[in-house]
Amino acid sequence: MNNIKKSIVCIVVLAVGIGFAYAQFAKPEDAIKYRKSVMTLIVQHFKGLGAVVQGKAPYDKDAFAKNAEVLKVLATLPWQATLEPGTDKGDTTLSAAVFKNQDEFKKIAMTFENETAKLAQFASSGDLEGSKTQFGVVAGSCKSCHSQFRTK
Repeated sequence: MNNIKKSIVCIVVLAVGIGFAYAQFAKPEDAIKYRKSVMTLIVQHFKGLGAVVQGKAPYDKDAFAKNAEVLKVLATLPWQATLEPGTDKGDTTLSAAVFKNQDEFKKIAMTFENETAKLAQFASSGDLEGSKTQFGVVAGSCKSCHSQFRTK
């Protein structure tokens, strides 16, 4: 279990460090790769939480809380890479609507960040029922963004 903890901490530190390093991207393709990598990590951690919420995996308070904490950090990372000009073209599902309606996009992104932070609070307190409810709220914020700013 200690190796898992160390791995999670390393991933989070690396992701945060990369996030700061990528304040500007050399080209749109770099921003797209970065954003897709962060989103892949978000999906993986969210699926792990979802398996517990759906009763498909056993509840381990500490593991659940750590997973939620990692998700909270990851939720802050993709936005700069999303708003880089040209990142709606190429190997991406990002819609050009992001650039046409940046205020709405930023509002939804901030909601996602805030709701994942609340999920991490519920998880760290050991409140599984509250975590289940909050997991649904986070999933709703994902859907809200995807329905408006992601192409099929």
